[in-house]
Amino acid sequence: MKGLQGKVVLITGAGSGLGRESAIELAGEGSRIAVMDTNLEGAVETVALITKAGGDAFAVQGDVADSASVQAMVATVLNHFGTIDILVNNAGVVGELKPVHEVSEESWDFVMGVDMKGVFLCSKYVIPTMLAKGKGVIINIASVSGFLASATGVEYTSAKHGVTGLTKQLAYDYGHLGIRSIAIGPGVIETPLTKDWTCEGGPFHELTMDAPAGRYGRPIDVARLVCFLASDEADFMHGHTIPIDGGSIIR
Repeated sequence: MKGLQGKVVLITGAGSGLGRESAIELAGEGSRIAVMDTNLEGAVETVALITKAGGDAFAVQGDVADSASVQAMVATVLNHFGTIDILVNNAGVVGELKPVHEVSEESWDFVMGVDMKGVFLCSKYVIPTMLAKGKGVIINIASVSGFLASATGVEYTSAKHGVTGLTKQLAYDYGHLGIRSIAIGPGVIETPLTKDWTCEGGPFHELTMDAPAGRYGRPIDVARLVCFLASDEADFMHGHTIPIDGGSIIR
């Protein structure tokens, strides 16, 4: 991919799943990776996989829902690598999977804090570095739940709709200043986060198996798209959320 060699990428939630696979793929393209996760052990494991293959990465612990933690995380990455060229807002959680009247306020606050506020905070504190250089890429991992209502529940659906809107606003505010913002809307991907969904009888099994691809997604499916969107080859793509869901939402 053009334009990824030597670039510094900060990936949140990269201690497992989509984040880990994206970090490994970007490192394989020659990017230098800041692997961020609340679970430092998972982040360290991702770094070990990258460095074993000859890549350049380091682990940083942080909480994307906490402003002070995000600011400290960004400062740590800047101190280590000197810059941030690409931000991948991947960290995410799910809620209680209940109807609105049964969802607790605690679950609402938790999911919105990580899935929505986390994207805002990480973008807010990385953007000044990108503005100073006049160039940068922000990739937000949304969901097909950012397009429609589903069994993922009100917290997740609302947060991911928010991410699609925030992505548009980032593109509107910063596109002319050299910062390209784009989002990805995965369907159900086999990760630790979705282990209770990706099984026969799970809430998305019939929808997924009836879709054209007839299978659940794999982290590598999304990681390849992350690499393309982060590269200079996607420089005409701004503001949209690109679905990658095996065709589950075409009906």
